[in-house]
Amino acid sequence: MISEILLLLGSLFFLIASIGLIRLPDPFARLHAGTKAASLGVLLLLVAAALRFHDPGSLILIGATLLLVFITAPLGGHAIARRLAEREWKS
Repeated sequence: MISEILLLLGSLFFLIASIGLIRLPDPFARLHAGTKAASLGVLLLLVAAALRFHDPGSLILIGATLLLVFITAPLGGHAIARRLAEREWKS
């Protein structure tokens, strides 16, 4: 029951992130919606998967995926935002 609720919440955050990518006016705001809401969606989906699958191999894979997402999403968002800021500064 709890894993199904977490799956729905994670999917809802992905929906919010995709709407934010389309509707927000500023590239920095779009970037924020794409990284923050999607990271929270991934977290909720992976916690739901951890509650559903209890074998050690699945839990290691879930932990590695969570670590990878939370390392790469902020770094990628920062790199893109820095490039956007440089481009706006030059023009």
